[in-house]
Amino acid sequence: MRQELGHLTNEGEYFHQLDVELIEKMRRRSDLEEQRLHMAEASQINNPNILEALEKLGYNPTTVSLLHFVPLVQVAWAGGSVRHAERDRVFAIACLHGVKANTPTHEQLVAWLDQRPPEEFFRGTLRAIRAHLESLPQTERRARQDAILHCCAEVASAAGWHLGKIGAAERKLLEEIQKELEPQQQFAASAGVQS
Repeated sequence: MRQELGHLTNEGEYFHQLDVELIEKMRRRSDLEEQRLHMAEASQINNPNILEALEKLGYNPTTVSLLHFVPLVQVAWAGGSVRHAERDRVFAIACLHGVKANTPTHEQLVAWLDQRPPEEFFRGTLRAIRAHLESLPQTERRARQDAILHCCAEVASAAGWHLGKIGAAERKLLEEIQKELEPQQQFAASAGVQS
């Protein structure tokens, strides 16, 4: 009889532990859904696949609003380091688009300009931007793509603005970014690839 009571106590503890784990799992899922909702609001991206990809890259509701500035940061790092003129240009463009100094968003931008993010971060971000652009009507997609490329060119020319020149590394990266942001169907068609 004592053995059975001991077994029931262990069984009761076992089920209690399962309940605790289930509640914790539900809480984490709820937190994740809430975080994705905030990310969707901040980024105007509603595709759960894109939001999940951004989370895997390290974005959160605070930093996802910087999504379209990441190509500018990438261009600033094209020469191997970020020059003062490039840094100033990134901050000026960010300021024009509502990024205020001394905010967590601004501090993240500072961190990316102080320490180069990994290449996979840049590639993944460009893929996410392209996927988001592909979800937009063609006119809006083209306008946003052109705006990103224009801002990238501004950053690329910042260091040599007085000469009106863009360095070779920056020029090459601008071409890569432009190619990456092209819709996949359009790129496949221009490359003669059948979908």
